[in-house]
Amino acid sequence: MTAAARAWVVIGAGYTGARVAAMLDGSVHGAVIVTRRDASAARSLAAQVGDHARGVGLDLATADRAAIAAIIPAGAIVAMLAPPARPDGAAEAEIAAAVVAAGAHRLVYVSSTGVYAPGGGAVVDEGFAIAPATTTGRARLAAERAIRAAIAAPRRVLLRAAGIYGPGRGVLARLRAGTYRVIGDGRAMVSRIHVDDLAAAVIAAGTVAEETIGTGDDAGIYNAADDEPCASADYADAAADAIGVPRPPRVPAAEVSGEVTGMLLADRRITSARMQRELGWRPRYPSWRAAIAAEPAADPRS
Repeated sequence: MTAAARAWVVIGAGYTGARVAAMLDGSVHGAVIVTRRDASAARSLAAQVGDHARGVGLDLATADRAAIAAIIPAGAIVAMLAPPARPDGAAEAEIAAAVVAAGAHRLVYVSSTGVYAPGGGAVVDEGFAIAPATTTGRARLAAERAIRAAIAAPRRVLLRAAGIYGPGRGVLARLRAGTYRVIGDGRAMVSRIHVDDLAAAVIAAGTVAEETIGTGDDAGIYNAADDEPCASADYADAAADAIGVPRPPRVPAAEVSGEVTGMLLADRRITSARMQRELGWRPRYPSWRAAIAAEPAADPRS
């Protein structure tokens, strides 16, 4: 283990958090503590990660700052990937207070680009208008505000993730299952990020030098997205063709819930230029096309 190695605590080690844990080499990054609501699931994940990992059960809907602080080693890096447990940011306020009480080095919170206003096709950077149009977006914004009120940069970093996809999740998985539909005319621009790229971004945000992040109210806030936003129909049709399944049907927006249309019709071109410039992060999959090309085609016998 290097002299600079720090323990990591991955709170909410689900789809993305499990990837973060898997990327943390104990000889480089130190011990890893992973939490899930179910203690047995947390221990199972830790066993997969390696001997340097430990699994802990943690229910954010009921845990207080003392219980959370008890699992955070002094000087650790805390990565918070769980969705908001409450709509008002109260759970994130407890986590932030626990991070401070435990003497952690940094908190990296994975938020969502859903905190931004609908874009109308515009390029959206970190200075874009904040006006979430969905319930989940408003909960994410409340979580962000709770964390920012308790911890300033560079001790905290917020990553606003675009739509997360990867093995078993996203448009490709739903196309294979035959459940994907294009909402409206399919012209709304959508940004995405591969789960492995987001996990790498979390690690970069946790380990970068303090002077790189800087100070101030707008410091330590980064969009996490690939380099090729595209219209939802173009993506879906190209993905279906690539894996050998029928192109998905179109569904009028009026037939879909407002929460779904609010996410899929936000029409934003998310740019991660700031994170690439300041943190030195580069996506392994700068285009969704590269990820699709790596997917196996459908079995013609199925």
